Amino acid sequence: MLKFYKNHQGKTILVAVVAAFVLGIVTPRIFPHLEFISSTFINLLKLCALPIVLTSLIVTIGNLNQLSDLKIVARNSVIYIVLTEIIAVTIGLVVFNLVDISGNIHAESLLSGAKYTESTATAIIPSQIFNYIFPSNIFQSLVNFDVLPIVAFSIMFGITCALNQNKARPVLDFMHSAREMFLALLNGVMYLAPLAIFVLIGTSVAESYLSGALSNNLWGLLRFVGLFFVALFIHFLWQLMLVVSLYSELGIKRVLTEALPIFTTAFVSSSSLATLPLALEKAELLGGKKKVINFMLPICASMNFASGMMYEMAACLFFMHILGIHPDLLQQILLALACILTGIAVGGIPETSMVSFVTVFGMANIPLSAIAILMPLDRIVDRVRTMVNIFGNTCGTLIVSKSIKDNP
Repeated sequence: MLKFYKNHQGKTILVAVVAAFVLGIVTPRIFPHLEFISSTFINLLKLCALPIVLTSLIVTIGNLNQLSDLKIVARNSVIYIVLTEIIAVTIGLVVFNLVDISGNIHAESLLSGAKYTESTATAIIPSQIFNYIFPSNIFQSLVNFDVLPIVAFSIMFGITCALNQNKARPVLDFMHSAREMFLALLNGVMYLAPLAIFVLIGTSVAESYLSGALSNNLWGLLRFVGLFFVALFIHFLWQLMLVVSLYSELGIKRVLTEALPIFTTAFVSSSSLATLPLALEKAELLGGKKKVINFMLPICASMNFASGMMYEMAACLFFMHILGIHPDLLQQILLALACILTGIAVGGIPETSMVSFVTVFGMANIPLSAIAILMPLDRIVDRVRTMVNIFGNTCGTLIVSKSIKDNP
């Protein structure tokens, strides 16, 4: 029964969304009595989120011993990965600052009736940034659900493990096991997703319907997805054009023709890891150096989810705008940093968007009920993000190959 449910979870969520829309309009008064279901689901997501971020970052960084072996290849690959992620988040930040699509959206009804006050403040005060990021008690940060201190600690601890591989092996093995157990717990929690989505979407529809704001809210979400796809296309385009400019023998048509199987596999599987074997083959056919491909693509598949980081940044700004929160430049940079670091930490994990959104939304003071608004959209958006991710990773191997002067 559970296997059948898991195999058809996407259809179940679709049914839940349809039922939520119908009942939210027909019987809107029932949903306040069901809110404990959505609250439990969100609490369980929070229970899994920070442990997964902490253990994933430590394991990812602590196991990077191959950097000392590949030297230039590793250095150039990591530099490109980080630059790609920074560019992606910056594109999302710029596009969603230039185009405000929050007009006419009723925040209280869209986000399950919570009350908000207009504010320009976030949880981070600029004068206390370093004291916030490097606290004296990391366990207090866990209790307070503070994201950046956990990420900073994980990076420092991961680097320490990487520099002391032999002594750190038992610790890394424990962290890896803990990560797998929390992932298993998260997979179990996700069985509640259709029911939680039914309640949260139904509550939003009911609130929107009773307030007369239903059509405006739906149109606002469609505008959000459309604008995100515009930002995603810009990210896709600069990588394609850079490859074509570096490889005179490759035209746009040939690159896209060779990449077509990558696009289709990524869309169907919604997994960079599942598309990895095909990407390895196509990158070599397009002229990438084998040692770059064999190092870089597996690393990218586990830590380079640039379009997902862009999605987090876009969603943060979208919901902050409709809530009347207007972060300044420094606060937006800190949010962008959080998007990048959490994206690296949970890269390759099923339902990674849920983990990332829990942490980043918590930092941005966005109610976690916003996650349920995005979950039905994420079924399609995630597939498009995966297509751009794996194509970008393939382009990255070609670009880095050009920076390596020795023979493959």
